Amino acid sequence: MSAHDWIQTIFVVLIGLSMIAMAGVALAVGRVVTRMAATAERMQGLFENDIRPVVRDLGELIKVTRDSSARIMNNLAATSDLLRARAQDADALAADVIERARIEVIRADQLISGSLEMMQRATEAIERGVMVPIREMTALVAGIREGVAFFFSRRREGSKREGAPVEEQLFI
Repeated sequence: MSAHDWIQTIFVVLIGLSMIAMAGVALAVGRVVTRMAATAERMQGLFENDIRPVVRDLGELIKVTRDSSARIMNNLAATSDLLRARAQDADALAADVIERARIEVIRADQLISGSLEMMQRATEAIERGVMVPIREMTALVAGIREGVAFFFSRRREGSKREGAPVEEQLFI
């Protein structure tokens, strides 16, 4: 056999071995793919049986929650508007009450000031109309009493006090 035949035989053997190796790799890949397909089917079954109902229930829960949260938000907005309106009404009422109270305090102050002025004028009028004449009468009575006392004391003491000046007797 020639060298060329030997090289050809070696290449044919190598190609045959490569084909066997490729067939082995293809079988190994086939087995891996089969196992992966079985695993994928198990996962699909798990997904179909366990996860899909959970996802479906989760979707329904989200839908119900979205509807409920929308109603809650609408209720909160309405309540907020109502509370704001009530607060404005209460503020207006409080401002009105404060203004009225301020006006009443001013009126009460004016009434008290007027009453005090009238009482002072009445006191002054009583003093002028009653107390001044009483003082004058008291002074007049005191003067008359002193005059009478002086008159009567002069006669008795006339001989004793002749040397005292008249001014001194009037000074008392």
